[in-house]
Amino acid sequence: MKEQLVKRAIYSFFGPPGSGKGTLAQKLVADDQYLVLSTGNLCRQHVAAGSEFGKTLNQYLKQGHLIPDALVTEMVIDWLLAQTQTTSPIILDGFPRTQGQANIFLNFLNDVRDKFLFKVIVFDLSDDEIVKRLSQRIVCANKGCQATFTDSQKQEKCTFCGGFLTKREDDQEDVVRERLMQFPAHKEALLGFYNTTGQVVVHLDIARLLPLQVYASFCNLVENRDGLK
Repeated sequence: MKEQLVKRAIYSFFGPPGSGKGTLAQKLVADDQYLVLSTGNLCRQHVAAGSEFGKTLNQYLKQGHLIPDALVTEMVIDWLLAQTQTTSPIILDGFPRTQGQANIFLNFLNDVRDKFLFKVIVFDLSDDEIVKRLSQRIVCANKGCQATFTDSQKQEKCTFCGGFLTKREDDQEDVVRERLMQFPAHKEALLGFYNTTGQVVVHLDIARLLPLQVYASFCNLVENRDGLK
């Protein structure tokens, strides 16, 4: 009898800034041994290491140009294929971010369809709640960590790496609302593309939920829809 392969779960967390994607990812890493990838952190790591990816990235950054979707996606795929030490589920925090990235990534997944189970998780909540959340957010200053916390936790150092905590300049209300004004069109384009490809997209309503409640909702969603933990 042919052995049935177990597909490794990949979850793309998609939502506006401040929707709690990073907070949930941190919880899943700490409690359930998930792996998480932030493309921003990955880019910074390549630049700091002076890798071939890093050298190419630097060329775009020095010229003030946007990093091409193909380059970002190639880095993510390279990272993904290197994660062979465990079979833990993987979270892509904010990736794919554009239709171009999604198109390239779905083509890759189609070529390795026997290895991965890919689901898109959309975080839904109001703009006003996002503004409130971000006004209370503090982040780890360590560029390789960037863990998030809230002012109410009243701590000075990161729980994960010991780095100092700081406020991000783009968490000011006027900056946040400007970013949120641009998000609906971005969301419509990406989710519309997923719809045309038949990609599974699951909405997670996190309005007025505390972090532990969001965690419970996600775990319930995974168990009910995928049979994976």
